[in-house]
Amino acid sequence: MNFTSDPVLRKIALEAAQQVTTDTGRIHQDELLEALCERLAPRKELLGLVIKKAGQAMMRDLGERHSPRRNRTPNGFYHPKSIMKLGNGIWVWMKDSTFTDMTEWGRISSRNFVRTATAEAHKQEYVSSRIDAYRENPQFTRLAPLEETVFGFRQDSFDDLGFNSDTA
Repeated sequence: MNFTSDPVLRKIALEAAQQVTTDTGRIHQDELLEALCERLAPRKELLGLVIKKAGQAMMRDLGERHSPRRNRTPNGFYHPKSIMKLGNGIWVWMKDSTFTDMTEWGRISSRNFVRTATAEAHKQEYVSSRIDAYRENPQFTRLAPLEETVFGFRQDSFDDLGFNSDTA
């Protein structure tokens, strides 16, 4: 099950994040949450979207908290109240899983591991190259000028937010 974030909510989140960002570029989550709630409270027309987002967050939390974990019980992964995510928006209580469910869960788990390991390798490669660049260019104390000067970064649209670079 895929959910798309409403552009209005994304814009509110971005504006709230910009509002609470410190001079050193830090965003404290408790302040961000407060700023988001302040911005959402008067917007009664967004109630349906906000309720849907809250439902999605609760669903994610349920799935994460009930995901089978190694050594959760003396029996290893198994707990009857664990939830196995089978893909395509389908979950199954572990106590009710079948041979086919177990096979699918294992396949998805392997695929996710490969994706995660690949993403982590790319992230570590990126971090290593930036740390090296910081060492070679001590005049830079923040990442933006380092990216622009050393790595040739140019601002493009931040498409995943649903609006162009002028509004981001």
